[in-house]
Amino acid sequence: MIALKGINKSFGTVMALKDANLDVKEGEIMALLGSNGSGKSTMIKILAGLYIPNSGKVQVDGKNVKIKSCVDSHNVGIATAFQDLSLVPTMTVIDNLVLGIEPQGKFGMVDRAESVRMVNEVLDRLGVECDIDAYVQTLPTSTQSMVEVAKAVLLKPKVLLLDEVTASLHHDEIELLFDLVRKLKDEGIAIVFVTHRMGEVFELSDRVTIMRSGETVIVEDTSKLSMDDIVYYMTGKKPDSKQGESKPLLKQEGELILDVKNLRQMKVRDISLEAYNGEIIGIAGLQGQGQPDFIRTVLGLMKPEDGSIIYKGEKTNYNSPAGGIKNGMGFISGDRNKESIFQHRSIEENIYAGKAAIQNIFKYVTTKEIKEFSQNAIDEYSIVAGNVKDPATSLSGGNQQKLVVSRWIALAPDLLLLDDPTKGVDVHSRREIQQILRESAEKGMTVIISSSENEELMEISDRIYVFYEGEISGVLNKGDMSLERLVAAQMGMTSEGSES
Repeated sequence: MIALKGINKSFGTVMALKDANLDVKEGEIMALLGSNGSGKSTMIKILAGLYIPNSGKVQVDGKNVKIKSCVDSHNVGIATAFQDLSLVPTMTVIDNLVLGIEPQGKFGMVDRAESVRMVNEVLDRLGVECDIDAYVQTLPTSTQSMVEVAKAVLLKPKVLLLDEVTASLHHDEIELLFDLVRKLKDEGIAIVFVTHRMGEVFELSDRVTIMRSGETVIVEDTSKLSMDDIVYYMTGKKPDSKQGESKPLLKQEGELILDVKNLRQMKVRDISLEAYNGEIIGIAGLQGQGQPDFIRTVLGLMKPEDGSIIYKGEKTNYNSPAGGIKNGMGFISGDRNKESIFQHRSIEENIYAGKAAIQNIFKYVTTKEIKEFSQNAIDEYSIVAGNVKDPATSLSGGNQQKLVVSRWIALAPDLLLLDDPTKGVDVHSRREIQQILRESAEKGMTVIISSSENEELMEISDRIYVFYEGEISGVLNKGDMSLERLVAAQMGMTSEGSES
């Protein structure tokens, strides 16, 4: 159906792809895997018409094709749904979906009725419920992602490229998406599926293509690979059996760092939570259950409507996050572009930003101090970077997130708040970040981490609070954690199976 053969692509002196290959058959789901910086996104962008390879062949149905633009890509039957959405935020859902394929009515005008029919039909297939006349920027992030997929499906492609589309989705939405993908496969559509979630690879894909350092390392049937195999081919290293272990952390004197009682704020209806010195507290739940609001209220970004937050023995009343940060809090978001990375600033400035936030605004900072502080963090946390003067966006996604982690860990906060910090991060970088958090907790830091990855929470947490409709539906301790109990609590079910 579609093949890339001997693809080479360079950006200046950096070789992004080196003789890379990809071959997907009709009616097949191919998982395209690799660490951040492995070249998989470059492969997708070549097929989508965003990049032009320096050499190599692109074939569709056995015929050589030239893809130099998105229009060329569409014309040969390829459609792409991107993690970084291609939707126009200031346009409505319906206008985004029919953009470029508007049905023509009388006098060359757009046929509104036909547009509505087309859009409702594809949204129904995905189980998306939204106002088609709403502006995209007003929709929840997960709904925007589903609309992105709907836009690609509406093109009726021969080849569908799904680039990290599940990164902002939760369990119920992923199941709806996977149901549609399986139906499209049965219709003969070739599907390339990029994901960092290993469970999705084994659940959905027929074969796996793994890339490393711009090269295609292996193509194999999914059923013939294990998790350790995939990690090995992605990293070139055998997984350390101790790296994934999560032993109960040795607590110090049990000092209560955070005591939240009956907190209410927007989607947070009645949350009580305790976190002690040196603990890693996990927050689980499906999307929209109040997790981001809770973390941002503790930080001081949002004001509580009711309830109390006792931090280090004192009731907080911060007017902004600056109050919490100056009092020993740190915050790491999974949305790097909006809440973590200063895209037009250098690597060293991004790392130093946390320290700058807590020191006197009138303090003179030398370039030497900034460079030494940032270089120490780069060395300590194995950030793969070129010159510290380069923009932060020059780093791969995983290294950008390690930069943000290092920014705060270097300051040794008493309480570190993390909102889905490993979203869209490759498995190797994810394990490194988890290890950094474990080591920090062992030194006495209190960590509260919200994650859309159940397995991640079970690996790293001493205790997990499960959010359901703004309340705590369950608390799982290290000794009694199981995926079945966690999922049941996320659905608001008791262990007996009745709804709470």
